[in-house]
Amino acid sequence: MKIVAIDTSTKQLSVALSDGKQIVAEASYVTSLNHATKLMPLLERLMVEAKWTPAQLTRIVVADGPGSYTGLRIGATTAKTLAYTLGIELVAISTLELMAASTGHTGRVAAIQDARRGAGFVGVYDAGKRIGEEQHVEIASFVKTLTPDTLVTGDVEAFEEILQPFEKVAPAFRTPRAGVLALLGATRQTVEAHAFEPRYLRLAEAEAKWIEAQRHE
Repeated sequence: MKIVAIDTSTKQLSVALSDGKQIVAEASYVTSLNHATKLMPLLERLMVEAKWTPAQLTRIVVADGPGSYTGLRIGATTAKTLAYTLGIELVAISTLELMAASTGHTGRVAAIQDARRGAGFVGVYDAGKRIGEEQHVEIASFVKTLTPDTLVTGDVEAFEEILQPFEKVAPAFRTPRAGVLALLGATRQTVEAHAFEPRYLRLAEAEAKWIEAQRHE
């Protein structure tokens, strides 16, 4: 099995190659959401270094959100195009699940993405299993539902005061890794490439404003 994994859902762009059991190549760096121009050159570089060809690929795994609207569209479009043109399998993994798994912690982990204005995308995992639903919520309300033994990862600096009672993941392990994504996706159920869409967990700002305008007409 030869797997390509890509994550464009956050400010960090991450790409990895895996044989399904171990990471063959991986690269990540912060691009300030300039993923559109960086993704394919990075993937091509890793393929050359691993001496893989597109014809050898069997599966692509993509982080499907929540996260940056633009970033998610770039990742989804790239993944769908590769899956369709190469005739390979497509697997989608939650960005929040990926964030929790990237910590390497086997206990309870709360993954938080800053959605601005005191809100965030959140998910809680215990031993790799999701507890409840992933949500777009007010962080002040969300933390009241957490147990004291919860480890917190993600955009913790944005909510530092609210999260003060909880242990935080070390900064080096707070960002999602495509290598972990590839390993998670090696055994997951595939999705139909044409029908696949990323999970935003909220409307894009333009859509939300349009709907609000319609309500007042």
